[in-house]
Amino acid sequence: MTDSNDDPSAAPVRSRERDLPADRAFVCDDCGTRWYYDRRRCPDCGRSSADAATVRLETGTVVATTTVETTPPDVRAPNHLALVRFDGVQVTAQAADGDLAPGDTVRFEGSHRLRESRDRRDPRLVAVDDD
Repeated sequence: MTDSNDDPSAAPVRSRERDLPADRAFVCDDCGTRWYYDRRRCPDCGRSSADAATVRLETGTVVATTTVETTPPDVRAPNHLALVRFDGVQVTAQAADGDLAPGDTVRFEGSHRLRESRDRRDPRLVAVDDD
């Protein structure tokens, strides 16, 4: 994964807002370890994560998929989910559709609401074309 491209949103940023978009991961300033879900300390070196930078998750590989048919009232059904490995970080996230399979290469794309009652929008996983 590289942070040096023409997309300014791909560059590391300081993590003041802990409720990050789905396509971001934390990175430790000291040891470079990456993690997805917010935590108080780096899992490797123990440094406080309060000032950890964040990086955009570019492309990853699907490890497993599932479809949830019975969801809360304001969550879409069926709800397609995938476990994806992005450069050492594993993420469970919504997939745009149920066509993903283990081994597929994916990226985050679009702007969707998980719950109808929330204004927050996040990207969903989509397959990367091999063209």
